[in-house]
This record gives sequence, structure tokens and C-alpha cells, in this order.
Amino acid sequence: MMRDQDYQMIAESMIQDAWVRGCEISVLVEDIYDQRFWECIIENVKPDLKDKIDFPNPTPEGTRGKSILKKFKNCVSEKIIICIDSDCEYLYDPNVWYIAEYIYHTVVYSKENFQCHHLSLHQIPKDLTTKRYDFKSLLEKISRRISPIFYFWFYFKENNFKDFDNLINNEKFATILSFEGTQFETLGDENLLYQSVEDRVKAELQNLKILMGEGWYDATFENDIPEIRERLKEKSSIQEEKILDFYYGHSVLEEFVQPFMVQIIEILKNRKIEEVRQTLSAAPEKVINETISRIENIARKDIDTKLSDSFKYLIDHNIDQNMEKIKEKLAKELN
Repeated sequence: MMRDQDYQMIAESMIQDAWVRGCEISVLVEDIYDQRFWECIIENVKPDLKDKIDFPNPTPEGTRGKSILKKFKNCVSEKIIICIDSDCEYLYDPNVWYIAEYIYHTVVYSKENFQCHHLSLHQIPKDLTTKRYDFKSLLEKISRRISPIFYFWFYFKENNFKDFDNLINNEKFATILSFEGTQFETLGDENLLYQSVEDRVKAELQNLKILMGEGWYDATFENDIPEIRERLKEKSSIQEEKILDFYYGHSVLEEFVQPFMVQIIEILKNRKIEEVRQTLSAAPEKVINETISRIENIARKDIDTKLSDSFKYLIDHNIDQNMEKIKEKLAKELN
């Protein structure tokens, strides 16, 4: 078993290796897919660190993850920092290990939640179809409908009811948010989508009521859940309509946002084509077909690539309070 001084030696070696590469700071992240996210934030806060950030593997096997990074929590400094997804642990555990100097977390559940922010998504339809879509209203209405599940999840976590971990977990969030089967096919079908989510939430709440027992469930729903909702609102500024920011980010992105974006781009592309047909009705058929072909080619761009760095909008525009919390801590500590 490795000792604290062993991890300190590894950390010092990583700092030295970074110096040899011409880098000024080493950043430990959970996964290689997190590197670009944290690099963009750090370079925004500290432009002088551009192209001077090293992302080393903390173990020879290349394994990372929170459990590995936690072992380096006493090794951090201005030269080596830890950046992780919060997983919202800090909301119910005041002693969580990553609330410390030179350790940074996403505030929201994970970086994927920033990719799914309504302002992050807003630009994609404009780029691919020149059309707009109201993601703010969409995500807020879904957030309100799923909020009871989140509050129950928080209640079980805060009270350490481990027997319920298999009832409200990441897989359950994914099932509730799944775009598949929502029957959303065109603009105006949003209510069908909302109803699908609402039906799934009601089914899960009914399942909880059976497993908890009616007395416990009713008492929790009537007393604890409203108290939790108000406490999270006052203490952490978590509004009911923003719950999706704190839902399991992978589920929000992969189960809902990605397939929904594919569908909405197709719908908006077809609307744009119809507008072009009407506007150019007197033009030669060749001109019309060439214009439509260009529209189709633009809309055919890789949506997943667009979504992968959609978080940059929030970094660059200083408009999201959760992103700003990350940046403020980095600016304060990385002198």
C-alpha cells in the first residue's frame, strides 16, 4: 500500500516532467475527455498559461477517476491542481474531500451539464439551419417535472439511506430522461414530450411510495421535500427550473439532448428549405436545388462535435453563475 509521501513524490515528479516540457502547471483530471473543458476554463482565467498546461497520468497504468485523484489531495499547490466533476456530493456532504484550496469541481453535476445549458445549445441550430429554438423554455419545463425525483435523491443521500441507492441512481435518471419513445416529431409536439417525462416521474414516485410505505413517503413528500427545495434554493441558488443542471450530466446529454438535437435540426432544416422554396419560387430550378443542397450540407455537420465543445459559450460570455464560481476560485488561487 502506498503512503502519503509516495504520492507526494509522484506529484513532485509530475511537476518536474511538466517543467521539462515547458509547462507551468500540472492538472489532474478524471478522464482524458475532461482535459479540453478544464483547459479552456483555466486559459480563460489565466491567459498566460495558454499552451503551458500539462495533463499527466497520475499512475503508470493511466487510470484516473475520483478515487485515484483523491489520493493526491494533499499534494496540490499552484504547480499541481485537481479538477473533477462534483457529482453534487458537496450539496449533501459538507466534509467532501474536494472542497479545498487548489482543488476545483464543476459545481453542477458534471461538465456535460454545461454542454447542455440552454445558451450552449442555442447557437447550434443557428449554425446548422440559421433557425432558432427556445431551449430555455424546453429545459425549464422538463426540470420542473423531474424535480421531485432529484429532491428524493438528495433526501436519501443526505440521510445516508444506502438501501435506496439502487432506486434513484444514474440509470434511473437516464430512463426518465430518455428521448426515445416521447413521440416528439415536429414543433408543437413539446407537450407530448413533457407528458412522457411526467408519466415516467409519476411511475417512479409510485414505486417509491410502495417501497417506502405510504406513511413514510407521504411525510417525506409533504414535509422534507419542500424543505429541501427551499434550502437548496436559498443556500445553493438551485432553482426548481434549473434542476437539469444538477442531474446526472451523461444522461442529460446522451439520453435527451443529443437525440433531441438531431430531431430538431432535421425539423428546422426542412422548415428552412420550405422557406427557400417559397422565397425563390420564381428562380430557375437549378438555383433552387443548389441553394437547398447547401442548406442540407450545412445541416449535415456533426452534431456530436458541436455539442462536445458547446460549453465554450458559457466560458467566454460570463453568463452562468455556476461557471463563474469555478472561474472565480481559479482566479483567486492561481496567482
